[in-house]
Amino acid sequence: MRTASAMATIVAIVALSPIGDTSAAANVVAVPPADYRPAQAIPKAASALVATGVPARRIALAAPTEGERESLKAMNAKRAEHHRAGRSTPAKSRPLAIGYPRELPEGSRTVLLAGLAWKALPDGGRAARVEVLSPGAAGLRLSLAMPVSDPDLSLRFAGSGPRAQVQDAIPANVIAEAASRGEAYWSPILEGDLATIELHAGPGASIDGLALRFGPLSHLVLAGGDLGRVDAKRVADIGDAGSCNVDLACVTPQSAALTDAANAVGKIVFNDRFGGTFLCSATMLNDSVTSFTPYLFTAAHCIEDAYNASTVNVYWFFRANSCNSLNTPAYALQAGGSMLLARSVDYDWALLRLYAAPPAGVRYSAWRAEPVPTNAIGTALHHPGGDLLMWSEGSMRGYQLWDDGSSMMKMQWSQGTTETGSSGSGLFTFLAAGGYYELRGGLYGGDASCSSPGGLDYYSRLDNMLPVTRQYLTPDAANPNDQVVVVEYHNRALDHFFMTADATEINLLDTGQLRGWERTGVRFLAYRSQQPGTNPVCRFYLSPPLPDSHFYSADPAECARVRQSFPDWTYEGPAVFYIHLPDAFTSACPAGTRPIWRFFNTLRTNHRYTPEVTTRDDLRSTSGWIAEGYGPDAVIMCSPASN
Repeated sequence: MRTASAMATIVAIVALSPIGDTSAAANVVAVPPADYRPAQAIPKAASALVATGVPARRIALAAPTEGERESLKAMNAKRAEHHRAGRSTPAKSRPLAIGYPRELPEGSRTVLLAGLAWKALPDGGRAARVEVLSPGAAGLRLSLAMPVSDPDLSLRFAGSGPRAQVQDAIPANVIAEAASRGEAYWSPILEGDLATIELHAGPGASIDGLALRFGPLSHLVLAGGDLGRVDAKRVADIGDAGSCNVDLACVTPQSAALTDAANAVGKIVFNDRFGGTFLCSATMLNDSVTSFTPYLFTAAHCIEDAYNASTVNVYWFFRANSCNSLNTPAYALQAGGSMLLARSVDYDWALLRLYAAPPAGVRYSAWRAEPVPTNAIGTALHHPGGDLLMWSEGSMRGYQLWDDGSSMMKMQWSQGTTETGSSGSGLFTFLAAGGYYELRGGLYGGDASCSSPGGLDYYSRLDNMLPVTRQYLTPDAANPNDQVVVVEYHNRALDHFFMTADATEINLLDTGQLRGWERTGVRFLAYRSQQPGTNPVCRFYLSPPLPDSHFYSADPAECARVRQSFPDWTYEGPAVFYIHLPDAFTSACPAGTRPIWRFFNTLRTNHRYTPEVTTRDDLRSTSGWIAEGYGPDAVIMCSPASN
């Protein structure tokens, strides 16, 4: 048994206002937890497929080759060599690869729906089945495209494992919508090595000319219950949790507060565009109005873009039934993906919003966005190596300042450790006045391990994230300085970047009414109205057939030059937001602000604006990008550092 330190109870950090105070006048820096209880019962997925008794179209792959298996090892080995912006950390600074891509046989990648065997259903519709076999897989994810669909056509998915569940129906139009963006639709995690797709055509639905196209599948070496029992064969591929990790069920006393905190922790599984499947840890966050919007907090190095976010599945309650038990826990798998709301590479945090409601019993975690005192007792809840939920306890050893100017908390463990797969997991402190744990940050990486128990781990800081995510986490907080968030988007087809603070434009982009654009997660603060020392930001637009691009400047003289010298650029407004300028000779920003850099892509006639030092350094070293700004650091604007 491992003992939760009694010292945890003294790390009670007094709030600036009473616990749970969410008045509009308050500067909300902390939010209490909440238990999720659905207002109405969520319908369960169907218990069985209906297209029985008809031949299924089976697509069978050969057994994986040694080269395919080695590709998984290579993905994880490469992540152990990750370096960036003056940092060097081991594999924990990357997600854990648990699945590798496999191509379907060439002649099987397109299935004409009219060529399937269809079964008539009592409701006047019909159903057919397609099966995909990848021998030896613990689970599968299928990438699908359907360029044209019918509104009355839907798909359901099922695996073949002992806990394989038939997933809720997905309208085929969802798959067609992904195809229209040039992207694949990824199925939920389907446990076992045989995946079934059941197609339902409603009465009157036409399937003539419709086709289901398969991209690479992801062959998972871990899925479902196997995530908690890594056998020798799979250890050779990815490893498993070291012996010094502490099973949460072995911690005594097992307080209600610790159990509640564990109910907010999920294991996220997601895909890249090539068919790799990865695993990290994440925490559900409450907001100041307890809206039960499913905000999920993790690391930016886990969710690198909107595509990763769209493929997220979450394993909830994946922890041992009793101390050291290896029985398969009563976990719940939440499919449906998520939206990337915000992320920072420099500070290594990401905030997602799940598209589907979580299962009943999920805890919306408390959090506090204030600096953690040195020597405070911290608790980590995480899934090392994808294993059952583990517990670590230690002391906060101060702050690490990185070369990019960001800082992170340093943790040294007295019990337990963390590993790859723990990435993005939460660091908690205990609030004695409330009787609950509060999330303070997420795991970036470090050298703590079973072989290095005195090593340090590094954690992101919620107090660095909150200023640009208040609209989500504290929607009722005061905004005395009339601040606004500027949101960045990327168009993959054009390879163009765009930013806006306009709520109408943001809605049009997020809802796909302006097609092809997705959030990068990058955000920075500005002002809606003139504030002391700020300048208005003008905006210009270069419309097609010339490059579809925008230009912003906070320099009145530059705005005037563009209007006079570049008639092809349409003048869209003199003050789309307000912001500070740096010193023209030193690049220095005023106190309380942070630099924004501007780069011009000469090949695409496109500008990019970023507050991220890592992105700045990448653009400086990338051919075709030219820095545009003031002084030796070429700073173009200065954003308020907080609100």
